[in-house]
Amino acid sequence: MPSHKYTSMTLSFLISLTFLATPPAVATHGVLCGDGIVDGDEECDDGGLLDLDGCTRECRYEAVQRIGTLALQATSGPGFCQPATNALGSAFTGVGLSSFNDSLQEGIDTDQLIVLFDLLGLDTADGQNDADVEVGVLGGVRDGADPSPVGIDSWYLAGQALLDGDDMPTERLTPGAISALELSAGPSDVFLPFVDVSLKLRSAHLEALVDSTTSLPEPPPSQVAPGLLAFETLDGSGAADGLCGNVTVGSLATVPVPESVTSGATPCLDCAGQSRIYTSCGVGPVTASCHSLLDLVVGGCQVVSCGVINVISPTQPDVGIGANPPNALVFGASGGGIDKVIIVEADDAYSSWFSLTSERVHITNNLGLVFRDGFETGDTGGWSSATP
Repeated sequence: MPSHKYTSMTLSFLISLTFLATPPAVATHGVLCGDGIVDGDEECDDGGLLDLDGCTRECRYEAVQRIGTLALQATSGPGFCQPATNALGSAFTGVGLSSFNDSLQEGIDTDQLIVLFDLLGLDTADGQNDADVEVGVLGGVRDGADPSPVGIDSWYLAGQALLDGDDMPTERLTPGAISALELSAGPSDVFLPFVDVSLKLRSAHLEALVDSTTSLPEPPPSQVAPGLLAFETLDGSGAADGLCGNVTVGSLATVPVPESVTSGATPCLDCAGQSRIYTSCGVGPVTASCHSLLDLVVGGCQVVSCGVINVISPTQPDVGIGANPPNALVFGASGGGIDKVIIVEADDAYSSWFSLTSERVHITNNLGLVFRDGFETGDTGGWSSATP
Protein backbone atom coordinates (compact mmCIF):
# COMPACT_ATOMS: atom_id res chain seq x y z
CA MET A 1 0.00 0.00 0.00
CA PRO A 2 1.53 3.37 -0.97
CA SER A 3 2.30 5.81 1.78
CA HIS A 4 0.19 8.99 1.86
CA LYS A 5 2.71 11.54 3.13
CA TYR A 6 1.86 15.10 2.27
CA THR A 7 4.30 17.98 2.12
CA SER A 8 3.49 21.54 3.13
CA MET A 9 2.90 22.24 -0.57
CA THR A 10 0.34 19.42 -0.66
CA LEU A 11 -1.43 20.81 2.37
CA SER A 12 -1.56 24.22 0.75
CA PHE A 13 -3.06 22.59 -2.36
CA LEU A 14 -5.72 20.84 -0.27
CA ILE A 15 -6.56 24.02 1.59
CA SER A 16 -6.95 25.82 -1.74
CA LEU A 17 -9.36 23.13 -2.95
CA THR A 18 -11.35 23.39 0.26
CA PHE A 19 -11.62 27.14 -0.26
CA LEU A 20 -12.93 26.57 -3.79
CA ALA A 21 -15.49 24.05 -2.53
CA THR A 22 -16.83 26.30 0.21
CA PRO A 23 -16.67 29.94 -0.91
CA PRO A 24 -16.56 32.60 1.76
CA ALA A 25 -19.83 33.77 3.25
CA VAL A 26 -21.51 36.55 1.33
CA ALA A 27 -23.93 39.23 2.38
CA THR A 28 -27.48 38.59 1.16
CA HIS A 29 -30.92 39.44 2.50
CA GLY A 30 -29.14 41.91 4.82
CA VAL A 31 -27.23 39.18 6.71
CA LEU A 32 -24.19 37.00 6.12
CA CYS A 33 -25.23 33.89 4.14
CA GLY A 34 -22.85 30.96 4.52
CA ASP A 35 -21.67 31.65 8.07
CA GLY A 36 -23.65 28.74 9.54
CA ILE A 37 -25.92 31.03 11.55
CA VAL A 38 -29.57 31.35 10.56
CA ASP A 39 -30.58 34.96 11.06
CA GLY A 40 -32.44 37.78 9.36
CA ASP A 41 -34.78 36.45 6.70
CA GLU A 42 -32.63 33.41 5.93
CA GLU A 43 -34.61 30.17 5.71
CA CYS A 44 -31.47 28.11 6.30
CA ASP A 45 -27.70 28.44 6.58
CA ASP A 46 -25.59 25.29 6.40
CA GLY A 47 -22.28 27.13 6.45
CA GLY A 48 -21.70 26.71 2.72
CA LEU A 49 -22.69 28.34 -0.54
CA LEU A 50 -23.51 25.29 -2.66
CA ASP A 51 -26.84 24.25 -4.12
CA LEU A 52 -28.13 20.66 -4.16
CA ASP A 53 -27.67 20.19 -0.43
CA GLY A 54 -31.03 21.36 0.91
CA CYS A 55 -30.03 25.02 1.27
CA THR A 56 -29.31 27.27 -1.70
CA ARG A 57 -26.38 29.59 -2.12
CA GLU A 58 -28.80 32.40 -1.19
CA CYS A 59 -29.72 30.63 2.07
CA ARG A 60 -33.21 29.71 0.86
CA TYR A 61 -34.76 26.29 1.41
CA GLU A 62 -34.48 24.14 -1.72
CA ALA A 63 -38.05 23.23 -2.66
CA VAL A 64 -37.82 19.95 -4.58
CA GLN A 65 -40.63 17.59 -5.58
CA ARG A 66 -40.52 14.05 -6.97
CA ILE A 67 -43.28 12.85 -9.29
CA GLY A 68 -45.12 10.05 -7.50
CA THR A 69 -47.88 9.36 -10.02
CA LEU A 70 -47.86 10.02 -13.76
CA ALA A 71 -50.57 9.00 -16.21
CA LEU A 72 -51.18 9.78 -19.88
CA GLN A 73 -54.75 10.96 -20.33
CA ALA A 74 -57.20 9.71 -22.98
CA THR A 75 -59.15 12.88 -23.79
CA SER A 76 -58.40 16.37 -25.05
CA GLY A 77 -56.40 18.44 -22.60
CA PRO A 78 -57.36 21.63 -20.75
CA GLY A 79 -57.09 25.07 -22.31
CA PHE A 80 -53.49 25.73 -21.28
CA CYS A 81 -52.26 22.87 -23.51
CA GLN A 82 -50.88 24.07 -26.85
CA PRO A 83 -52.63 22.39 -28.65
CA ALA A 84 -55.15 20.58 -26.43
CA THR A 85 -55.68 17.72 -28.91
CA ASN A 86 -53.68 15.10 -26.95
CA ALA A 87 -52.97 13.04 -30.05
CA LEU A 88 -50.65 10.70 -28.15
CA GLY A 89 -53.18 9.81 -25.45
CA SER A 90 -56.00 9.54 -27.98
CA ALA A 91 -54.05 6.90 -29.93
CA PHE A 92 -54.54 4.42 -27.08
CA THR A 93 -57.79 2.60 -26.40
CA GLY A 94 -58.85 1.95 -22.82
CA VAL A 95 -56.99 -1.35 -22.46
CA GLY A 96 -53.88 0.03 -24.19
CA LEU A 97 -53.78 3.19 -22.11
CA SER A 98 -54.24 1.24 -18.89
CA SER A 99 -51.31 -1.00 -19.76
CA PHE A 100 -49.14 1.99 -20.73
CA ASN A 101 -49.91 3.86 -17.50
CA ASP A 102 -49.36 0.72 -15.40
CA SER A 103 -45.88 0.53 -16.90
CA LEU A 104 -45.22 4.19 -16.06
CA GLN A 105 -46.32 3.69 -12.47
CA GLU A 106 -44.25 0.54 -12.09
CA GLY A 107 -41.22 2.50 -13.26
CA ILE A 108 -41.90 5.16 -10.62
CA ASP A 109 -42.54 2.64 -7.85
CA THR A 110 -39.32 0.73 -8.61
CA ASP A 111 -37.22 3.92 -8.95
CA GLN A 112 -36.53 3.27 -12.64
CA LEU A 113 -38.39 6.49 -13.46
CA ILE A 114 -37.42 9.41 -11.25
CA VAL A 115 -38.49 12.91 -12.27
CA LEU A 116 -37.62 15.79 -9.95
CA PHE A 117 -39.02 19.33 -9.98
CA ASP A 118 -36.72 21.98 -8.48
CA LEU A 119 -38.68 25.18 -7.77
CA LEU A 120 -36.14 27.90 -8.46
CA GLY A 121 -36.49 31.39 -7.02
CA LEU A 122 -39.29 30.44 -4.63
CA ASP A 123 -39.73 33.31 -2.19
CA THR A 124 -40.98 31.26 0.74
CA ALA A 125 -40.87 27.54 1.45
CA ASP A 126 -44.61 27.36 2.10
CA GLY A 127 -45.27 27.91 -1.61
CA GLN A 128 -47.67 30.78 -1.23
CA ASN A 129 -48.07 33.53 -3.84
CA ASP A 130 -44.93 34.06 -5.90
CA ALA A 131 -44.88 36.15 -9.07
CA ASP A 132 -41.61 34.75 -10.41
CA VAL A 133 -40.61 31.11 -10.10
CA GLU A 134 -39.08 28.57 -12.48
CA VAL A 135 -39.45 24.80 -12.37
CA GLY A 136 -36.21 22.95 -13.05
CA VAL A 137 -36.71 19.44 -14.47
CA LEU A 138 -34.21 16.77 -13.44
CA GLY A 139 -33.73 13.02 -13.44
CA GLY A 140 -31.98 11.18 -10.66
CA VAL A 141 -31.45 8.11 -8.51
CA ARG A 142 -32.07 7.33 -4.88
CA ASP A 143 -29.27 8.41 -2.56
CA GLY A 144 -28.06 5.26 -0.81
CA ALA A 145 -26.99 7.36 2.19
CA ASP A 146 -30.60 8.31 2.95
CA PRO A 147 -31.39 7.16 6.50
CA SER A 148 -35.15 7.23 5.90
CA PRO A 149 -37.47 5.06 3.78
CA VAL A 150 -38.88 6.21 0.45
CA GLY A 151 -41.45 8.95 0.92
CA ILE A 152 -41.63 12.57 1.91
CA ASP A 153 -38.22 14.20 2.53
CA SER A 154 -36.31 11.24 1.09
CA TRP A 155 -32.97 11.86 -0.60
CA TYR A 156 -32.11 11.81 -4.32
CA LEU A 157 -29.01 12.41 -6.40
CA ALA A 158 -29.82 14.53 -9.45
CA GLY A 159 -28.42 13.30 -12.76
CA GLN A 160 -25.51 15.34 -14.07
CA ALA A 161 -26.86 15.22 -17.65
CA LEU A 162 -29.45 17.92 -16.88
CA LEU A 163 -27.21 20.08 -14.65
CA ASP A 164 -24.95 22.89 -15.79
CA GLY A 165 -21.50 23.71 -14.43
CA ASP A 166 -23.03 25.62 -11.52
CA ASP A 167 -25.23 22.64 -10.51
CA MET A 168 -28.34 24.37 -11.82
CA PRO A 169 -30.99 22.63 -13.95
CA THR A 170 -30.56 23.17 -17.67
CA GLU A 171 -34.19 22.18 -18.32
CA ARG A 172 -36.69 24.71 -16.97
CA LEU A 173 -40.40 25.33 -17.25
CA THR A 174 -40.56 29.10 -17.51
CA PRO A 175 -42.03 31.63 -17.01
CA GLY A 176 -43.72 30.54 -13.81
CA ALA A 177 -45.74 31.88 -10.93
CA ILE A 178 -47.86 30.76 -7.98
CA SER A 179 -51.18 32.48 -7.40
CA ALA A 180 -53.82 31.35 -4.88
CA LEU A 181 -51.91 28.06 -4.45
CA GLU A 182 -51.94 27.33 -8.20
CA LEU A 183 -48.53 26.75 -9.79
CA SER A 184 -48.29 27.63 -13.46
CA ALA A 185 -45.03 27.17 -15.37
CA GLY A 186 -44.28 27.32 -19.09
CA PRO A 187 -44.63 26.98 -21.97
CA SER A 188 -41.04 26.10 -22.79
CA ASP A 189 -39.16 23.25 -24.43
CA VAL A 190 -37.71 20.72 -21.97
CA PHE A 191 -36.31 17.23 -21.84
CA LEU A 192 -38.30 14.99 -19.49
CA PRO A 193 -36.45 11.99 -17.99
CA PHE A 194 -38.17 8.79 -19.11
CA VAL A 195 -36.61 5.58 -17.74
CA ASP A 196 -33.32 5.22 -19.69
CA VAL A 197 -33.99 8.02 -22.21
CA SER A 198 -35.38 11.54 -22.23
CA LEU A 199 -38.51 12.73 -23.99
CA LYS A 200 -38.30 16.12 -25.65
CA LEU A 201 -41.46 18.11 -24.89
CA ARG A 202 -42.03 21.19 -26.97
CA SER A 203 -44.17 23.95 -25.44
CA ALA A 204 -44.34 22.05 -22.14
CA HIS A 205 -46.64 23.61 -19.54
CA LEU A 206 -47.29 22.58 -15.94
CA GLU A 207 -50.37 23.47 -13.90
CA ALA A 208 -50.69 22.07 -10.36
CA LEU A 209 -52.19 22.90 -7.00
CA VAL A 210 -49.74 23.64 -4.20
CA ASP A 211 -50.81 21.72 -1.12
CA SER A 212 -51.90 24.05 1.66
CA THR A 213 -50.55 21.48 4.14
CA THR A 214 -47.12 22.56 5.34
CA SER A 215 -44.67 20.99 7.77
CA LEU A 216 -41.14 21.29 9.10
CA PRO A 217 -39.01 19.30 6.65
CA GLU A 218 -36.61 16.64 7.82
CA PRO A 219 -32.91 17.46 7.23
CA PRO A 220 -31.16 18.48 5.14
CA PRO A 221 -30.56 21.27 5.82
CA SER A 222 -30.03 20.81 9.54
CA GLN A 223 -29.92 24.55 10.26
CA VAL A 224 -33.27 26.13 9.41
CA ALA A 225 -35.11 29.20 10.58
CA PRO A 226 -37.36 28.72 13.63
CA GLY A 227 -40.86 27.89 12.50
CA LEU A 228 -39.87 27.14 8.89
CA LEU A 229 -42.74 25.36 7.13
CA ALA A 230 -42.52 23.90 3.61
CA PHE A 231 -45.36 22.75 1.40
CA GLU A 232 -45.58 18.98 1.03
CA THR A 233 -47.13 18.10 -2.32
CA LEU A 234 -48.22 19.25 -5.77
CA ASP A 235 -51.45 17.96 -7.30
CA GLY A 236 -51.71 18.06 -11.07
CA SER A 237 -54.44 15.44 -11.33
CA GLY A 238 -57.46 17.74 -11.73
CA ALA A 239 -59.39 18.31 -14.94
CA ALA A 240 -57.71 21.70 -15.41
CA ASP A 241 -54.23 20.64 -14.26
CA GLY A 242 -51.34 18.43 -15.31
CA LEU A 243 -48.36 18.47 -17.63
CA CYS A 244 -48.90 19.18 -21.30
CA GLY A 245 -46.28 19.05 -24.00
CA ASN A 246 -45.71 18.07 -27.60
CA VAL A 247 -43.58 14.91 -27.56
CA THR A 248 -41.20 14.88 -30.51
CA VAL A 249 -41.10 11.94 -32.89
CA GLY A 250 -37.32 11.91 -32.53
CA SER A 251 -37.50 11.23 -28.80
CA LEU A 252 -40.34 8.69 -29.13
CA ALA A 253 -38.06 6.82 -31.54
CA THR A 254 -35.57 6.26 -28.68
CA VAL A 255 -38.12 4.52 -26.41
CA PRO A 256 -38.12 0.72 -26.90
CA VAL A 257 -41.43 -0.86 -27.86
CA PRO A 258 -43.04 -2.53 -24.80
CA GLU A 259 -42.11 -6.21 -24.52
CA SER A 260 -45.76 -7.12 -23.97
CA VAL A 261 -46.76 -6.20 -27.54
CA THR A 262 -43.99 -8.25 -29.15
CA SER A 263 -44.49 -11.64 -27.53
CA GLY A 264 -46.47 -13.55 -24.92
CA ALA A 265 -50.18 -14.33 -24.98
CA THR A 266 -51.37 -11.22 -26.86
CA PRO A 267 -48.74 -9.75 -29.19
CA CYS A 268 -49.72 -7.26 -31.87
CA LEU A 269 -50.91 -8.89 -35.10
CA ASP A 270 -50.36 -8.10 -38.76
CA CYS A 271 -53.65 -6.46 -39.73
CA ALA A 272 -53.44 -4.53 -42.98
CA GLY A 273 -53.12 -0.82 -42.24
CA GLN A 274 -54.28 -1.18 -38.61
CA SER A 275 -51.64 -3.22 -36.81
CA ARG A 276 -48.12 -4.55 -37.30
CA ILE A 277 -45.84 -7.19 -35.80
CA TYR A 278 -43.05 -5.63 -33.71
CA THR A 279 -39.56 -6.76 -32.72
CA SER A 280 -38.43 -6.36 -29.12
CA CYS A 281 -35.23 -4.54 -28.17
CA GLY A 282 -34.80 -6.81 -25.16
CA VAL A 283 -32.99 -4.95 -22.39
CA GLY A 284 -31.05 -2.79 -24.80
CA PRO A 285 -31.68 0.53 -26.54
CA VAL A 286 -33.56 1.01 -29.78
CA THR A 287 -31.50 -0.02 -32.82
CA ALA A 288 -32.13 -0.53 -36.53
CA SER A 289 -33.08 -4.14 -35.77
CA CYS A 290 -35.82 -3.51 -33.19
CA HIS A 291 -38.88 -1.29 -32.87
CA SER A 292 -39.66 1.83 -30.87
CA LEU A 293 -42.67 3.39 -29.23
CA LEU A 294 -42.92 5.64 -32.29
CA ASP A 295 -43.20 2.59 -34.53
CA LEU A 296 -46.01 1.27 -32.33
CA VAL A 297 -47.98 4.52 -32.36
CA VAL A 298 -47.67 4.99 -36.13
CA GLY A 299 -48.27 1.32 -36.96
CA GLY A 300 -51.06 0.55 -34.50
CA CYS A 301 -51.77 -2.63 -32.57
CA GLN A 302 -54.60 -5.14 -32.54
CA VAL A 303 -54.53 -8.35 -30.54
CA VAL A 304 -56.29 -11.73 -30.33
CA SER A 305 -57.70 -11.40 -33.86
CA CYS A 306 -57.78 -8.58 -36.39
CA GLY A 307 -60.72 -6.31 -35.66
CA VAL A 308 -61.40 -7.88 -32.25
CA ILE A 309 -59.36 -5.87 -29.73
CA ASN A 310 -57.79 -2.59 -30.76
CA VAL A 311 -54.98 -1.52 -28.41
CA ILE A 312 -53.52 1.42 -30.34
CA SER A 313 -54.97 3.12 -33.40
CA PRO A 314 -52.41 4.10 -36.07
CA THR A 315 -51.78 7.80 -35.36
CA GLN A 316 -49.78 10.51 -37.07
CA PRO A 317 -48.12 13.48 -35.30
CA ASP A 318 -50.29 16.58 -35.09
CA VAL A 319 -47.73 19.33 -34.36
CA GLY A 320 -45.28 20.60 -36.96
CA ILE A 321 -42.52 23.20 -36.88
CA GLY A 322 -43.77 26.77 -36.84
CA ALA A 323 -46.73 27.15 -39.19
CA ASN A 324 -45.78 24.01 -41.11
CA PRO A 325 -47.93 20.88 -40.77
CA PRO A 326 -46.18 17.75 -39.47
CA ASN A 327 -44.69 15.38 -42.00
CA ALA A 328 -46.50 12.12 -42.70
CA LEU A 329 -44.68 9.14 -41.21
CA VAL A 330 -44.39 5.88 -43.15
CA PHE A 331 -42.51 2.64 -42.68
CA GLY A 332 -39.43 1.80 -44.71
CA ALA A 333 -36.34 -0.39 -44.66
CA SER A 334 -34.17 0.38 -41.65
CA GLY A 335 -31.01 -1.47 -42.62
CA GLY A 336 -31.55 -3.80 -39.69
CA GLY A 337 -33.71 -6.32 -41.50
CA ILE A 338 -37.05 -4.83 -40.43
CA ASP A 339 -39.26 -1.96 -41.50
CA LYS A 340 -39.31 1.06 -39.19
CA VAL A 341 -40.78 4.55 -39.30
CA ILE A 342 -38.72 6.87 -41.46
CA ILE A 343 -38.37 10.20 -39.63
CA VAL A 344 -38.49 13.30 -41.84
CA GLU A 345 -38.37 16.00 -39.11
CA ALA A 346 -37.30 14.87 -35.64
CA ASP A 347 -39.07 17.80 -33.93
CA ASP A 348 -42.49 17.05 -35.40
CA ALA A 349 -44.53 16.03 -32.39
CA TYR A 350 -47.57 14.47 -30.77
CA SER A 351 -49.57 16.68 -28.41
CA SER A 352 -49.95 15.05 -24.99
CA TRP A 353 -51.50 15.58 -21.57
CA PHE A 354 -50.38 13.83 -18.38
CA SER A 355 -51.88 13.97 -14.92
CA LEU A 356 -49.41 13.86 -12.04
CA THR A 357 -48.85 14.23 -8.33
CA SER A 358 -45.60 14.84 -6.48
CA GLU A 359 -44.20 15.07 -2.96
CA ARG A 360 -41.43 16.94 -1.20
CA VAL A 361 -37.95 15.41 -1.35
CA HIS A 362 -34.32 16.52 -1.05
CA ILE A 363 -31.54 16.64 -3.63
CA THR A 364 -28.32 15.72 -1.84
CA ASN A 365 -25.57 15.77 -4.50
CA ASN A 366 -23.50 18.29 -2.55
CA LEU A 367 -24.40 17.29 0.98
CA GLY A 368 -21.32 17.38 3.18
CA LEU A 369 -18.92 18.08 0.31
CA VAL A 370 -15.39 19.30 0.72
CA PHE A 371 -14.27 19.25 -2.90
CA ARG A 372 -15.85 20.26 -6.21
CA ASP A 373 -15.07 20.24 -9.94
CA GLY A 374 -13.86 16.67 -10.32
CA PHE A 375 -13.83 15.80 -6.62
CA GLU A 376 -17.60 15.79 -6.07
CA THR A 377 -17.54 12.84 -3.69
CA GLY A 378 -14.93 14.37 -1.41
CA ASP A 379 -13.18 10.97 -1.42
CA THR A 380 -9.42 11.39 -1.64
CA GLY A 381 -8.75 7.63 -1.49
CA GLY A 382 -8.05 7.50 -5.21
CA TRP A 383 -5.55 10.33 -5.17
CA SER A 384 -1.97 9.51 -6.02
CA SER A 385 0.52 9.45 -3.17
CA ALA A 386 2.77 11.42 -5.52
CA THR A 387 0.52 14.47 -5.33
CA PRO A 388 2.96 17.42 -5.13
